[in-house]
Amino acid sequence: MGKFEMGRCITSIEAVLSEKEAKQSLLTSDIFEKQENLKIMEYCIDKFIKAEMELQSSSVRGVGRLTDQIPRFGGVYRKQILHFYKEEIAELEELFKELIYIGYFTHITLYEQFLKTPVCKDQYKLYQMWIMYILGINPQNYPQGIRTIEKASKKTRDYIKKQMDKLEINLSKDEEEVLDKILLFYGFTGFSLRRGEMGFKF
Repeated sequence: MGKFEMGRCITSIEAVLSEKEAKQSLLTSDIFEKQENLKIMEYCIDKFIKAEMELQSSSVRGVGRLTDQIPRFGGVYRKQILHFYKEEIAELEELFKELIYIGYFTHITLYEQFLKTPVCKDQYKLYQMWIMYILGINPQNYPQGIRTIEKASKKTRDYIKKQMDKLEINLSKDEEEVLDKILLFYGFTGFSLRRGEMGFKF
């Protein structure tokens, strides 16, 4: 994750914080520089997004989910995404990753009192733990987190709709609601990733 991407995450989080929340938070540019686990996080997030965007299978059951209540993006929108150019799919994957990073750093900035050193520094163990507890966060317990992620996800949602419009593909109301649910879920997987690397209980 480069400085440009880090800057976009900060901007997205700042956009929804009140002045009081900003003062009480850990949101500073150096939280990114001090974060020791960025390479490990990249491994986990890349692997997760590859599974979510796999287009060969029509299965809507995503990794870490025992049901399809929150379906896999590549399973639900497979037919539409197969019409995207390779570059457009790559951009969409980057937007999904950014959402997870925003969720991760939102947890740090709003729900932690100081920046702690990660407990889990093994990428394979962290990925397994993350996937095991990926649904361990109830978004309703984090209203500020919901606000941040919903605002950040608008860019991703708008990008998807723009590409669909170019292809003259209209999403039904149900499909749009499912999309919103998936995007919120991706943001909160960042919460789960942070809690996993810190050894927090879910």
